[in-house]
Amino acid sequence: MYIYSAFLLGCSFPSAYAQSKADADKSATKESKDSTSVVKNNEPTEATPYHIDTAYDPDEALFSEGANKYLEQYGIQFGLNWISETTGVVRGGKKKGADYAHEVEFTLDIDWEKIIGWKGFSTHLIAMNLAGRNTSADYVGDPYMNTQEIYGSSNGRFLRLYNLYAEQALWNNKINIKIGRYDVGSDFAVSPFACEYVTAATCSQMTSMGAQQGYSAWPNNVWAGRILYNITDQFTFQVGAYESSPFGDTGQGGPAGVSWGTKHATGAFIPVEFGYNPKFGKNQLDGYYRIGGGYDTSKFDTWSSQVTESGKQDSATQYWIMFGQMIHRNDPMETHGLYILGNWGHQSPSTSSFKDYYNIGFLDRGFWHARPYDQIGFMMTYYTIPRSLRGAQKYQMSQGDMFMENGSYSLLNNAISAQSNAMVFELNYGIAAYKGIKIMPVFEYFHKVGAYKNLYNDAVVFGVHTNVVF
Repeated sequence: MYIYSAFLLGCSFPSAYAQSKADADKSATKESKDSTSVVKNNEPTEATPYHIDTAYDPDEALFSEGANKYLEQYGIQFGLNWISETTGVVRGGKKKGADYAHEVEFTLDIDWEKIIGWKGFSTHLIAMNLAGRNTSADYVGDPYMNTQEIYGSSNGRFLRLYNLYAEQALWNNKINIKIGRYDVGSDFAVSPFACEYVTAATCSQMTSMGAQQGYSAWPNNVWAGRILYNITDQFTFQVGAYESSPFGDTGQGGPAGVSWGTKHATGAFIPVEFGYNPKFGKNQLDGYYRIGGGYDTSKFDTWSSQVTESGKQDSATQYWIMFGQMIHRNDPMETHGLYILGNWGHQSPSTSSFKDYYNIGFLDRGFWHARPYDQIGFMMTYYTIPRSLRGAQKYQMSQGDMFMENGSYSLLNNAISAQSNAMVFELNYGIAAYKGIKIMPVFEYFHKVGAYKNLYNDAVVFGVHTNVVF
């Protein structure tokens, strides 16, 4: 999970998310040849003859701006923000009820070129406090698609190290090398708008991506290395190598993120990705396009072998296509416009909890001139469960010996019945309450909860997301 107030030090880019946003911001400042120039300031232009009050920019820090301006000369930048999400089921699902979860995140970025003259070298750290409960598991009945995107595998930790890594920029920023403890989701299959939604359907990446252990995702970390090549201002290519280890207490950093041993590693995850960041037309309509894939050298028991004990194993692969394209510019401010967003992900059906995964939606920023920092977003998610997993679950049910104490099935994938497919809808409105403060009411609708056909009624969920950048 990434904050819009993350700092880009020197030549470095802390993550693929920050890279994408940096590219968008950089290209958004290029002026076109007519009056629709894209600008970063809030001054009136011929295209927008009104003043934009930046005092209500929710991405600006409340208190730390002055300190960071002073520390910048010494190559030090820090950030602190608090995110909370309260969501509750008002109809359908398992039962009515609500849960609260929060994340307090501290970031520290150091530009060593300013400190000791090491050109292009920087280091980055993110640590966090996580607390709360999971509405999806407690009340919706869907432990796979969280209503709260900040609820992760380490909620209830007073302090967790998310990542600690170094970056080296070379050849006038053509090459960026990143190495240390972090996750695949920091670099690959991530969009600059991934966390503008409250469900975990897109934040920090498609939920299906982290269903296989090779694609480590927030808030986990593994030993990792990545090389990014900026082919041109618009085209990028990156390749990486990431430790593949099991979830939970034994791998991916453990509960506190500081278990860095490799004795539980089973292989390496090797992803590649091409990126395209265009600007279209006289209105400088920016966008991003990503296509990539990853291969895990580990071997995993197939779903069928887990119930038949055949011993058959298979590798794990993933593919993804992502895009976000502005189709209308609302004003000259950076990313203020109407975007169409879409994602597709495919996982190995013999070993993954998901087969195909789709997102389609929109995000509109700056549409209301009186409140230029407000935004509205909609996202529809559809996903399918592999036939091999569903077949294995039905086989377990036919044996009649897979019951829990409450009388429901305990099946593969932690399911309580055979699974097929499901849909999730989200509509939210982001209110720029004040500088550094955003409040986002959200409506969520779960169809075929948990990918079960007739187990639960569709769930109606309401909630609120708050983000305070200190």
